[in-house]
Amino acid sequence: MKNRNRSLLLLIFICVIIAYHLFGYIGHYGYDDLHYAKLAVDFKEGIVDYNDHFSYRTPIIVLTSLAYSILGVNDLASSIPSMMITVLILGIVYQLLKDKGSRTLIMGLSLTTFSNWFIFYSDKLMPDVYVALSVLLALYIIHQYKFQSNKKNTFLYSAMLSLVLLFGFMAKGTIVLFIPVLLFFFIVDFLLKRDRKLWIFSIATGSFIFLCYFLIIGHFTGDVFKRFDAIVSNSYLNLCSYEKQSLTILLKRISYEFFVLLVYQSMITGFMFLIAYLIGKRTLSFLKMNNSFSYWIASSLMLLLSSNFMTISCTSYSPMCLDPRHYLFLIPVVSVPASIIVNEFIVRKAFKIEMISVLGITAFVSLFLQGNNFLYQYFPLFILFFIYIWVKPNKVYQNLFVTIFILVLIIKPLTMIDYAQKVKYRKQKEVFTEYIINQSDSIVVITNDVQKRLGYYYNEFNKNSRINIMNYSEFENDTLENRKKILFLNLYTRYLSKLDYEDLPYYARDISSKNNLIHQDKELNIEIYEMNEILIPEKSFRKILYTKNGFEEQKENWNQNSENLSNEMKYEGTRSIKVGEYSASFKYSLDSLDLDTINRLAVNCSLQCYFEDQTRSKLVMSIEDRNGSYIWHGLEVNKFIKAYSNWWPVNHEITVDIKEIKPGSWLKIYLWNMDKQKAFVDNFEISISGY
Repeated sequence: MKNRNRSLLLLIFICVIIAYHLFGYIGHYGYDDLHYAKLAVDFKEGIVDYNDHFSYRTPIIVLTSLAYSILGVNDLASSIPSMMITVLILGIVYQLLKDKGSRTLIMGLSLTTFSNWFIFYSDKLMPDVYVALSVLLALYIIHQYKFQSNKKNTFLYSAMLSLVLLFGFMAKGTIVLFIPVLLFFFIVDFLLKRDRKLWIFSIATGSFIFLCYFLIIGHFTGDVFKRFDAIVSNSYLNLCSYEKQSLTILLKRISYEFFVLLVYQSMITGFMFLIAYLIGKRTLSFLKMNNSFSYWIASSLMLLLSSNFMTISCTSYSPMCLDPRHYLFLIPVVSVPASIIVNEFIVRKAFKIEMISVLGITAFVSLFLQGNNFLYQYFPLFILFFIYIWVKPNKVYQNLFVTIFILVLIIKPLTMIDYAQKVKYRKQKEVFTEYIINQSDSIVVITNDVQKRLGYYYNEFNKNSRINIMNYSEFENDTLENRKKILFLNLYTRYLSKLDYEDLPYYARDISSKNNLIHQDKELNIEIYEMNEILIPEKSFRKILYTKNGFEEQKENWNQNSENLSNEMKYEGTRSIKVGEYSASFKYSLDSLDLDTINRLAVNCSLQCYFEDQTRSKLVMSIEDRNGSYIWHGLEVNKFIKAYSNWWPVNHEITVDIKEIKPGSWLKIYLWNMDKQKAFVDNFEISISGY
C-alpha cells in the first residue's frame, strides 16, 4: 500500500508538469529552439546539414522529428519530447528516494520540479533537459552498481554508463562538465582499491562506443572530427568568450559571478541545505563515498565545482557561459541529498544553527540582487526554518512544515505562470496566423527577428509559401516595389529580439499616415499595418551633412583633446582616441543648415567602441541653446558589446520635428563614459538628413 501511495505521488508531480504546460507555456525564445525545430523538419524529410554543429545534437532532433511526423509541426509536438525527458528525470529521483519515506520523497520531487528554471524548460524545445537526464542517469547507474548490486554484472553496468554518456554527448557538449566528477570517482575508487573493474570496463566500453560514434560521423561526412570542425566554424565572439577578454572578466566569472547566478536564478536552494550539512559535519569523510548518502553529497559538490571551474574549450581556459539552462543538471542531483538533509532537520532539528545561518546569509545576499527572490523564496524559507526550531517536532508540525516548504517552492513557478498568462503566447500565435498565414495574397512581412522565425515555424517551414518574412536589417524596400508589404509590430517578440523602441527603423517608429492599420490589439501590444509608404532616412531623406572622424587628423566641428589620441588601440588607421569622462564631441550650429523646406530632421551616428568591462556609458545626442539642453537622447552602449576587450559598432538615430528646434541651437554628439573606465573610440561618423 505504501509503495502504491508513493507511486501516486510521482503521478501527481507528472500532472504538475502537464498542468504547467497548459497554463504556463510561454512559447519559444525564437533562436536556438526554432533552429532545432527547423532541423527536425529537415531530418523528417531526409535532410541533414553536417556543417551545422546543432545537427549533431541528435536526441532532440530525432525525437522532435518523430513527434512532428505523428502530430505535425506544432507547439504540442515541440513540447512532448522534453516533457517525456522531464518525467524520466522525476522517475529516477523517485527511484532513489522512494524507500526514504514519503516526506523525503515529496521534498525531493518538490525541490526538483518546483525549481523555476527546471519546470520552465520542462516543455521547451531545448537540449538541456536531455543533458540533465544523462548526468542523473549516469550517477544513478554508478550508484546502483556501488550500493545496490552484487557487482557481478560489471560489464553491463559499464556498457549502460557509456551509452548514457554518449547520449549526453550527442545531446549537447555541456556534458563535458561531468568529466571532473567521473575523474574524481575514478581516483577515489582506485586509491581505496574498490570498484576498479567498473572503471576499467567503462573506459574500454566507452572508448569502443565513442569510436563507433565518430566512425559513423566519418562515414556520413568524410571526416571523423566533422562535429568539432562544425563547432569551430559556427563559433562567434560573445560575452562567454572568456579566453578573448581581459583577465578581469575571467576572474569575476570563476570567483563569484557563477554563485551570484545561482542565487539570482533560485538555483542555490538545494545547495543551501547541502552547505549547512557540510558546515555542521566539519569533516570531509563524505568524499570517500562509503555509503549512498555521502555518494550523492560528493556528486552534488563536485558537479557544483565543475560547473564553475571546468573549461569547455580544449585549446584555452574558458568556463561555461552564465545561463541557467546550462546548469539544469544540478537541480535533480542536489535534490536527492538535500531532501534527506531537510528531513533530518524536521525529525531531529539537525544542524539547526548552520541551517539558519546559511539561509539567512543567502536571503541577505538576495536582498541586493534584482528580482523578487528575497520575498518569494529565501526570506520565507529562512522564517520557516527559524520558527520550526522553536516548536516540538511532532507529526502535526512536521506535516505543516512540509506543506509550507512546498508552498514556498511553488511561489516562483506560479509567478512564471502569471507572466505567461499576461504574455498570452497562444493568442499572439492566433493573431499572426489569422492576419498573415491565412491570407491569400503574396506578401512581404517586415518584423523583428524572433517574430520572423516564429512566422516560418507557424507556417511549418513551408518552402513554397507565398509569404516572405524579413527582419528589419534584411528588408530592402527598393527591391520589393511590386509586392504587398505588411509591418508586424509585436512588443513581446521585440523584447525577445533584444530591441528597444529606439532600435526600430524609422518607418516602424514613426508610422506614415499613408499606411493602413489592419489590426491593433492593445492587450497584446500588437499592431499590423499595410505599408504604402516606407521612409528610410538614408534613402528617403535629403542628405544635408556628413562627417567622419577617424582621429588621424583634426576635423572641423570636432572638439577633441590631442593628448587623448592613442595608437594603443585602433580599429582602423593608425590611432583612435582614448575616452575620459567624455569622448571627442561633434558640435554643429543648426542655424547654418537650410531647414526652410524641411519638416523633419534625422540625425544618424555610428562609431566603433572598445571597453574592457561592463559599462553604463551612453552615446548622447543633444540639441541645446544658451539656456542648456532641451532635447537629449542617451543610448546605452553596453547592449552593443558582444564581448569586452574587442571593438564593436554602436549606432544611434534620432528624428526631430523642425518646429521643436529653437533659434540659436547647436547639435552636440559625444560618448559619455559614466564609469570613467578605460575606453577607446574610432571611426566616429555622423550624417544629418532632412525630409
